[in-house]
Amino acid sequence: MKKVLFFSSVLFVFSDFSIQAATPIKLSLSGTLVENFGYASNNDLNSHETPENVKLNKFHAQHDGTVSIKGESALDNGIIIAVKFDLYGSSESNSRSANGSFVQTSNLNYTGNNNTNSAKISGNPAIKRAYVTINTRAGSLILGEREDATYIVHTSAPDVSPLAPIGDGYFYSWVASPKNHRTFTADNDSHYISRGKKITYISPSFHGLAAVFTYVPSISNRLSFDMPSTSNGSAIFIGNGQVNGANYGGNAYGGGLAYSDTLRGVGIKADSTIVKTKITNMHIYQHGLQLSYAGFTLGGSSLIRNVQNNSIITIGNVQITDLVANEIFGRSVSASAFAKMAMYAGNSYTVGLSYAIGSYSFSFAFFHDNSKSIVTMNGTGKSDSTNAYDIGIAYTAGPGVIFRIGCGYVNYCGSIINNDVNYLNNNSGVVALTGVKLDF
Repeated sequence: MKKVLFFSSVLFVFSDFSIQAATPIKLSLSGTLVENFGYASNNDLNSHETPENVKLNKFHAQHDGTVSIKGESALDNGIIIAVKFDLYGSSESNSRSANGSFVQTSNLNYTGNNNTNSAKISGNPAIKRAYVTINTRAGSLILGEREDATYIVHTSAPDVSPLAPIGDGYFYSWVASPKNHRTFTADNDSHYISRGKKITYISPSFHGLAAVFTYVPSISNRLSFDMPSTSNGSAIFIGNGQVNGANYGGNAYGGGLAYSDTLRGVGIKADSTIVKTKITNMHIYQHGLQLSYAGFTLGGSSLIRNVQNNSIITIGNVQITDLVANEIFGRSVSASAFAKMAMYAGNSYTVGLSYAIGSYSFSFAFFHDNSKSIVTMNGTGKSDSTNAYDIGIAYTAGPGVIFRIGCGYVNYCGSIINNDVNYLNNNSGVVALTGVKLDF
């Protein structure tokens, strides 16, 4: 009865006695193309002790494209219905957004992950996302978008380089994460909850302040990989399976507050949200802040992935108890340690400063992550850390045409018990790249 009353209330808010479209939906076409060229040193992976099949080319060319189809129609009662499709502009697109954000690694030998274009919608590799937005005086309802509300309103460190945004981890595509090191870390929850369709509500803004809420419906718990029985297999299992969030746990929901306004000449953007996933009862706390004044923007973000002690994960129909964890990894690994590792328990943060004058922008950004591991993966079970530094310059040559130059340093630090396999746990390198971003 409560569910009936709830949905009746929702229908009342988002409906009217007269619902007629004043004009039919007309679609428009837009998109983005990013071309990046650069050099990455990958010091440990290219050292003399590293096998030849693991070493990397130092020069790379990468690109990403997105084509967007969108349209909207205003109903007679004032409600606006909007639709949007984002399509992959290239079969080689290697990012989760048109801004060069990261979703894939490309070489199983050094990353433990060979799943390309992992953010594509299952069943249709051409469609990145497709969703409907219903805008009313009571707020906006977003149906089918793969990004949740806490990601949509999230603020991070300012960054104008080709590696931007620093918190999304595009640097993984240049300075590679070692095989036994935790990868896919970010300053937002997009890598830790389901990539499936979501239901999101964003309230009207009151003096710049808005409330947001997202619900991730239950989805089938399917195993798309084999249970590993070796140390190397465990790294592949965690990389490919990405045992996190609602992908393998069912329901997830979250929300919080977002603020955007200008006070006495100072632009302020801020957000504070929380997401709770059914799997292991994980809580993701996410915060962001940016302050802008006279061309300068100072900002940063924080993400905490909290997995409680004595947590147990269920993958498919398999409950990972202490006994099962021992069978999988062949040594003493507790169910709780496995849960924390699989859910990337830990924290990430970014901080950055940018300055814009005329057609030029300059920035410095920093990203740090600390993620739980287990003995089988890195030899000690201690947390792995990632640090990335990024300096960028951007020049806006005209409407929709931005040339960018960036230089960064990335360091992956993991525990080692045998110096002969250092490249499996550690890597560092300098990346220098340039490119162009076109919006049309």
